[in-house]
Amino acid sequence: MIEQKDSSVVGAPSKEKILKATGIALAVAVLLLFTVVLPAEYGIDPLKTGAALGLTGISKAVASDPPPKGAAPKPVQGNSVYTAQTSLYKVDSEDLVLGPKEGVEIKYHMQKGAGMVYEWKANGVVSFEFHGEPDQKPNPDYFESYELNDKPGDNHSYGSFTAPTTGIHGWFWENMGDKEVQIHLTTAGFYDSAKMFVDGKPEDLPVDDVK
Repeated sequence: MIEQKDSSVVGAPSKEKILKATGIALAVAVLLLFTVVLPAEYGIDPLKTGAALGLTGISKAVASDPPPKGAAPKPVQGNSVYTAQTSLYKVDSEDLVLGPKEGVEIKYHMQKGAGMVYEWKANGVVSFEFHGEPDQKPNPDYFESYELNDKPGDNHSYGSFTAPTTGIHGWFWENMGDKEVQIHLTTAGFYDSAKMFVDGKPEDLPVDDVK
């Protein structure tokens, strides 16, 4: 014999319970709208919860997604990220030896807007200045200083440079110590020529187009 159990009869919920459940669901939906949907989809974050949860960047990421395959790409506004050049870039490497209290300059002639990457390293501390002289100077003594470290000096510098004017741009190093210092300089960029100055006297340096 199969034993059967009486199942309890569940009555329909009252109108008050339905209204209460609807109100709770509506409140949750509004909360999610302001805390999740608006920050993530539209970048609108009135309660600042999107920033706290890291959601505000989603809308920016979606907006910056690449176009679908086959679609014409949108041009980048402005020209700050790209500068066309009319010639191959050049490379140069120089080894310098400075005795105590000796100084030397190496400068590259660059057109306005041309770029260069560089590094120099020394086996001792030297004072230095990275500066430039425009071809069209307002007066004979005019120059533009980009980086200066004459006290206490340094033994290296790495960076990139964009010429603000057409002219010569480079470094002056001075050995302020009482021992010989060796400096190795490496550059690559869109420069026309290079010169070394010892006691103010210029000497042409050969530079090569990149192979």
